[in-house]
Amino acid sequence: MGSEARHCFTLKPKLKLWTDGTAWTNWSRHEAYLRSQPKWKAHQVDSVAEESLRILARTTPTGRPEFQCRGLVVGYVQSGKTANFTAVAARASDVGYRLIIVLSGIHDSLRNQTQRRIERELVDVGVNWLALTGPETDFQEPEVANGFGATGTVLVVAKKIVPILERLNRWLGKLEGQLGDVPLLLIDDEADQASINTRGNRRDPSVDEDEAVADESPSRTNELIRDLLRSCPRATYIAYTATPFANILIDPGAFDNHVGEDLFPKDFVVQLPRPDGYTGTEELFGVNAQHRNVLRVVDDNDVKALKPKRRKKGEPLVAHGPLDLPQSLCDALLTFALAGAIRRLRGHQAEPHTMLVHVSQVQKDQIRIGAAIEEQIRAWFNHDRAEPGVILGMLRSSLADLGQVTLPADVDVVLYEGHQNLARLQVVVLNSSTGEELEYDERPDRQLIVVGGNRLSRGLTLEGLTIAYFLRTTTMADTLLQMARWYGFRSGYDDLIRIWTTDGIAEWFVELSLVEESLRDSITALNKAGRRPDEMAIRMRAHSKLLLTSKAKSRMLELDARSWSAESPQTILFPLRDAALLERNLDLASELLIAHPPTHVAHGGAITHDVPAQDIADFLQRYEGHPNSVAFQGSEIADWIMERAVVGELVSWTVFVASPQRERQVLLGGRPYGLVHRSPSGNQAIGVLTDPSHEGVDLHGGPDRYRAGPTSNARAMRHDRPPSRGLLLLYPLDPEPLHAPSRAVLGVALSLPCTSDAGRSFMVNRGLLHG
Repeated sequence: MGSEARHCFTLKPKLKLWTDGTAWTNWSRHEAYLRSQPKWKAHQVDSVAEESLRILARTTPTGRPEFQCRGLVVGYVQSGKTANFTAVAARASDVGYRLIIVLSGIHDSLRNQTQRRIERELVDVGVNWLALTGPETDFQEPEVANGFGATGTVLVVAKKIVPILERLNRWLGKLEGQLGDVPLLLIDDEADQASINTRGNRRDPSVDEDEAVADESPSRTNELIRDLLRSCPRATYIAYTATPFANILIDPGAFDNHVGEDLFPKDFVVQLPRPDGYTGTEELFGVNAQHRNVLRVVDDNDVKALKPKRRKKGEPLVAHGPLDLPQSLCDALLTFALAGAIRRLRGHQAEPHTMLVHVSQVQKDQIRIGAAIEEQIRAWFNHDRAEPGVILGMLRSSLADLGQVTLPADVDVVLYEGHQNLARLQVVVLNSSTGEELEYDERPDRQLIVVGGNRLSRGLTLEGLTIAYFLRTTTMADTLLQMARWYGFRSGYDDLIRIWTTDGIAEWFVELSLVEESLRDSITALNKAGRRPDEMAIRMRAHSKLLLTSKAKSRMLELDARSWSAESPQTILFPLRDAALLERNLDLASELLIAHPPTHVAHGGAITHDVPAQDIADFLQRYEGHPNSVAFQGSEIADWIMERAVVGELVSWTVFVASPQRERQVLLGGRPYGLVHRSPSGNQAIGVLTDPSHEGVDLHGGPDRYRAGPTSNARAMRHDRPPSRGLLLLYPLDPEPLHAPSRAVLGVALSLPCTSDAGRSFMVNRGLLHG
């Protein structure tokens, strides 16, 4: 698809950009640095070059006498947003920005990490940079307030906390009236954290009838950011985040009498492309994860061992006294030692290797768990000295549980190295009480077990992460996604990623992949329509269990009418313990296939055409899913189908029954069908049901027309599907890997065309409903 898109692009005339003709001095030096680094491939640098120019070109030209530009860049969690905004900063200095401020999270660890990287990749190789912050030094007011007399660009990398922002505002306040020639670029990393106004705005009493109320001032961090921007006549604000729900829900018309307009991205929203080599939700929870054996379910007893009772606010999570680690955490530790051994034998000795333990946000809990892990490792070695071979036996068992992994040496060599590596493990408790840091640059070969909470939830990169033990719950989708530190680039060891978590949390992540995809589709639709974000609402799919963001950040949220236009709803959660219900679903499928017997076999299944909408709706009304499933609501979809049929849409249907060539089969409607293999990703869930190619079985040219390399473009198939025709996909799943007490488990999916009610289905910013 990528090569196809690039080919199409070359056929279009080059659009004239306001940045054309720029002498790219700092960008060229930054680009040369990237190309000199072995970890950067040529096409990755090409992508950074293209995307950074695309973003800068969407901003207001710096030659204008006054402007306040607001934009948003949406990436993937742990996907290279820092690389992008560093490149944008390099280009910004070349087009005339004199002051670049990067707000890098709220913790020193992330700010210091960002400062070091920007210095190394930009300041040290570029020209005419003046950095007012250092690797260990946040912003302090300079002795000489006006340092803009000389040519060049002033750089500040600061924490996004009130004291630092107040210092920045005091500094710029001293230069009032002198900033007309100092264009400001403010890059807000993790922009949905702390930056959002959760209070009010002060009205202008000369315009508003109601008297201004003192307590309606914006929340303090938001107010200070807006004041920084207001102080510069020419200012651009670019928000960066992978979870932009709160940013999209900012009131587009909000204005404060003291600090001006809010941070709604009125000028542009840019979706960064999925990076090459990125490991995300699809790889870990979707179809591609089925043969990787990523998930390890932590049972209720182990959860209770760490969370023994409901606590009063502020009470530590872990009980007082010695802590016996639950078996699942012990298994995770041994697997981490093995994963490190395999990486070292693969030649990764000088690279960081990290395990995440995220159980509680309470710092006392983190300290106690860290100490218990250290004690457990000591106990293992004491036992091994008393009974030699005990550790090797445990590691042998862990290696068997690891699943299919290509070993770089004989099993005995791997086990020996695992024994040696277990002794190398070091525990770092990452919170403000301990003051410990990761020190990847200073000590890159460490094998780190990182125990923490909130400091692990935003921005901070855990390098070489393979093993995660994650029990932290939340009520918000954006918070949960940000805590998924296992996403990112795992070249050479992505087969070693293993995640210990609960059934419920795993199911949340599976559904979050659909929420993410929907959001990115909506951003793409906005840009394809050539509309600004203040002209057309970005629509966000609801999560069945989680709020998209906190209620304080979503006051502008409004639920739009439901539609499944151009979607592919599918069952991922099944009532696997209810044999009678599972059999009723199979009988229901048989009834449909007897009434409409398949006419031919193609594309790995049996196909029947011209099934009336009423028959499909009746099937969906009677299909019984898991009682907790919200992602696939058969009765609601059935009602919607009949509503569309009234206006001539979805009136004729194709039914496709997947039937792989397997000995294991099931009878449906009097004929045998091969059972489809799907692995569980939770207690009663699978990752993704459908094979994307099946969405094109009844389209002209078939699925092969939509194939790009090893994958099929299911989204393109749905967009090419005539509005009058729908596709019902039936998957008779093999009950054996799902431990289901039935002949088969019936999975159901739909491939739906674009319908005339498109765009009225999700949550939107009510300030933009006119779009």
